[in-house]
Amino acid sequence: MLLKLSLALVLLIMGIQDFKYRAISWYWFPGLAVLLILSNPDFELYSCLFNIGFIALIYVLLTLWFSIKNSRIIHLHQEHLGIGDVLFLISISVYFSPLSFFAFYLFSLVLITIGTGMYLLLMKPAQLTVPLAGLQGIALLVVLATCWLLKLDSRTIDFLTHLKGAV
Repeated sequence: MLLKLSLALVLLIMGIQDFKYRAISWYWFPGLAVLLILSNPDFELYSCLFNIGFIALIYVLLTLWFSIKNSRIIHLHQEHLGIGDVLFLISISVYFSPLSFFAFYLFSLVLITIGTGMYLLLMKPAQLTVPLAGLQGIALLVVLATCWLLKLDSRTIDFLTHLKGAV
C-alpha cells in the first residue's frame, strides 16, 4: 500500500511541476523508475531495453521528420520535446511489457492530443506548450489506479482487454 501511495504521490508531484513550471526536477525520474521497478516483481531487463529502443526509434524518426520539414537539422529536445518528456518515458520503460508500453504510449498521446486540441480551441492560451510528461504521468496514474481498484495486472496488455470487458 505504501508503494502505491508513493507512486501516486510522485506522479502527482511530477504532473503539478510540469503544469506549473513546464519542467520537472530531475530527481523525480530515477525515483519514479525505482518505485516502478519495486512494484514490478516480473521486471525483465530485456523488456526495459526493448522499450528504451522504441523510445530511441521514435526520437530519431521525429528528429528526421522535423529536420526534413524545416530543411535543417533540428535538435528535437531544444525546439519540440522537453528532455523531461524523454526521461519520463525512460523511467516508465521499466514497468511495462513492450506491447503494453506501446499501447500506453499510443493511447496517452492520442488522448493528450485530443485534449490539448480542445483546450487550445476553447481557451486560446498565449503559451502553446504542452506539459507532455505531466499529462502522461496523470494518464499513468489513472491506469495504475484503475488497475489497483479492479485488481488487474497493469504490466501486461491483458489489462486493456479486461477494461474493455468492464465497460
